This record gives sequence, C-alpha cells and structure tokens, in this order.
Amino acid sequence: MTKSRPALEFKGRMLSITRVRILDENPTAIEAQLKTFTRSLGEAAEGLPLLLDAESPVGLKPILAAMRAVGVQPIAVVEGPLSEAARECGLAILTRDMISDGAPRASAPVESVRAAPAPAATPVAPAERRPARVVTEPIRSGQQIYAEASDLIVMTTVSPGAEVIADGCVHVYGPLRGRAIAGARGDVHARVFCRRMEAELMAVAGIYAVADQMKGALRGVAVQAYLKHGVLTIDKLDW
Repeated sequence: MTKSRPALEFKGRMLSITRVRILDENPTAIEAQLKTFTRSLGEAAEGLPLLLDAESPVGLKPILAAMRAVGVQPIAVVEGPLSEAARECGLAILTRDMISDGAPRASAPVESVRAAPAPAATPVAPAERRPARVVTEPIRSGQQIYAEASDLIVMTTVSPGAEVIADGCVHVYGPLRGRAIAGARGDVHARVFCRRMEAELMAVAGIYAVADQMKGALRGVAVQAYLKHGVLTIDKLDW
C-alpha cells in the first residue's frame, strides 16, 4: 500500500509583529496616521503584520479596511474588548500570556529621545547556542533568513525588501538595504554590524528604527546598532 503524502508540513518560524493600540476608532484619522507611518517605513511597510489591541470595543471592520488600504496586514487581536469583533472578521485572538511585552515597536529618533525599555523576555530554558549561520549568496527582495540560537553572517548584499534575523548578532559584510533584526528572542546584548548601511529597518531585541530615523552621516557607511539604556544607538565604525 502506497503511503499517502501529508497535505501540510508545520515548521517553527519567527514572525515580527508590530502591536498597535487603537486609541481613536475614527477610520479617517487612523488612515491618515497610517499613511504617515508607512511612508516612514518605505517598502518595508508592505504586508507588515499587525497585532491590534484596545481598552474598549471598537468597530473593527472599517479600521481593518483602512489598514489594508495602505498595505499593512492586521492578522490578530489581543484577547479582550476586540475578541468578538475579531471572530466576525476572521482574525486570530491571542491571549495576553502569549504576548511578550517586548513586541516590536519603533524607537524614537535614533540617539535623540529615550525609547521604551528593551523587552524583558519571559524566563525560559536557554536554547543551546549553535554555530553562526553563514550566507554567501546575495539575499534577494522577499527573502527572509533566520539564524536560530546563533549569529547570522551575510557575506554579500541584503537587498531592499529582504530580511535578516538572528537570535544573536547580525553581521552584513556588504550593503544592507533591507531589514536587519538582532536579538530576535529578546537578547538585549545582541548587535547589528554592517559594512554599508542603507537599511530600511534595523532592530535589536524589539527596539527598531526605520530609514527616516537613520539619515545623515550614518547612511552609506559602516555602522553598528545596539541598545544603550534601552535606546537603539547606531555608531559609525572605522572600517
């Protein structure tokens, strides 16, 4: 008897989700703010997954329409006032104990205003440290490379729209034009290093900055990004 092939294959995967608290349910005001936000992210905003939260029930359908109209993708809500509306709209509902307080969030302009503290991860058994993952091929738009429990070393280019993620540090020895996320599981000591910074987004342990926050002398040069007292700091490197 021929063994049938399974229809599905389940794999673990890291997914960076931006948590959004709804303060005003006016779709016009929401869409206007979203347009400003997505302009600051550039291409990195396309399909950006969002987790929605609110302190009281709101009309969810027009809000979802406004979000999708600007290219971001609401995929779930935090259990609470939005749960009933989420079921009607087909969104996932996440309980609060499933959500780290370190959900990715934007820092204030880099090196100028203090951001929220870096996430304090829920204590879990530490993953066994693995050898660094080394990538020698260019990482193209739409690709995501993840180094679990290790550093990620990219020997060439990270293209716009590509994403490199590591639980440890991220090293890019070519131009970094996409997104780089270090400390994906909350390691506040992780860093991003790159030879030529043209990034759409850089993040360490959930604190991130987008292209508009990384202008001026930092663009086009070698830099490192790290957390200093909970603030994402980007320094030029003399390479």
